[in-house]
Amino acid sequence: MFTVAWSDEARDQLAEIWWNSDSSARREITSYVAEIERNLRANADRIGESREPVIRVLADVTLGIAFQVSEPDRFVFIFRVWRIRRTR
Repeated sequence: MFTVAWSDEARDQLAEIWWNSDSSARREITSYVAEIERNLRANADRIGESREPVIRVLADVTLGIAFQVSEPDRFVFIFRVWRIRRTR
């Protein structure tokens, strides 16, 4: 099990995305963030794409996140969040 922490910048990015979304998107974002945290706690070292030895990226239809994983410490640090825009 990993411990998950968010940088202030990532929390601010998430808050801005949430505030600039309609109620349906807010529910989707809230649900997705809970899912991300659950998955990171369980499998941070195996989800997303590796970008550098300790940096990983996870993107879905809702949000993208960049995070660092410290396997020896069982610690995950989310440092960037961005909105994935759907094209029609």
